[in-house]
Amino acid sequence: MSLQCWRNLGRPVRTGFVCLDHGYHGDTTGCMSVSGVEAFLRAFRPILFPARRVPAPYCYRCPVGKSYPECGVSCVDALGEALREGGEAIAAVILEPLLLGAGGMIVYPPEYLSRAAALARERGVHLILDEVATGFGRTGTMFACEQAGVSPDFLCLSKGMTGGTMPLAATLTTAEVYNSFLGGPDSGKTFYHGHTYTANPVGCAAALASLDLFEEEELVGRVARLAPRLAEGVRELAGLPMVGDVRGIGMVAALELVRDKESKAPLPGTAALFRDLRREALRRGLFLRPLGNVVYLFLPPAVTREALDDILDRFGATLRAVLL
Repeated sequence: MSLQCWRNLGRPVRTGFVCLDHGYHGDTTGCMSVSGVEAFLRAFRPILFPARRVPAPYCYRCPVGKSYPECGVSCVDALGEALREGGEAIAAVILEPLLLGAGGMIVYPPEYLSRAAALARERGVHLILDEVATGFGRTGTMFACEQAGVSPDFLCLSKGMTGGTMPLAATLTTAEVYNSFLGGPDSGKTFYHGHTYTANPVGCAAALASLDLFEEEELVGRVARLAPRLAEGVRELAGLPMVGDVRGIGMVAALELVRDKESKAPLPGTAALFRDLRREALRRGLFLRPLGNVVYLFLPPAVTREALDDILDRFGATLRAVLL
């Protein structure tokens, strides 16, 4: 949509994208091209288009060795430089707001997002925010971008829209973008990328029912209330061997395991360790799916305090059984 918008506006040179090196946006060819998680890309590199990748705002592994806000979010400078280098050839910047999911559950400051949005506006390029994982209350607000006061040109939504009961996604955009596609049947401005199951009535019914529950059960408020309990529960595990970083946002909490806490040296040979973690967790009735050297909890907005306490007990017992 971004590409064709620029073409419709008479600026077809805008074909480039800027993305993050720990970003993840899906598994189709275009989505992989603007992602940065090697495990998903390795087999398909010959058919991916080039994109400008910049270092992710990865606070735990900050190259300047400073913590936020002391760092001044200097990592956003790399994004600004990529936009300057790309110049008039850049169509859009694409980001996951506040939480890089598949890249390692990396939580970054809202200031990075607000400054990234300002850079995109300054250069006159689109800002695409992928809230497939973060949208619908997961981070403590309905959409993560609200926490940075950012309104993007494109907002990509799915998952939480139906609570996972039916496949459904939505792409929201601005009136300015929408209007660029208006024209007569011979204008060449038609957006042809509709899909067979677009507006599937069963999926839409599930989404409407899910949205009703957000209002009736005040789910976003529940996440905001329970998030401190989740954060407290995982912080209690910071002293365990190999736990280098503890981070989280909303109903997401992650532990990054390292070989040495002081040097933050990555943990080698994680396959056997995480196999043991998965098995021990399953034995305790908990399903874990580690990412690289990160073990995490990714809980639904509908979780109750009772269920959260139970999950934290099982999670802590699992880690202590394997790491101690």
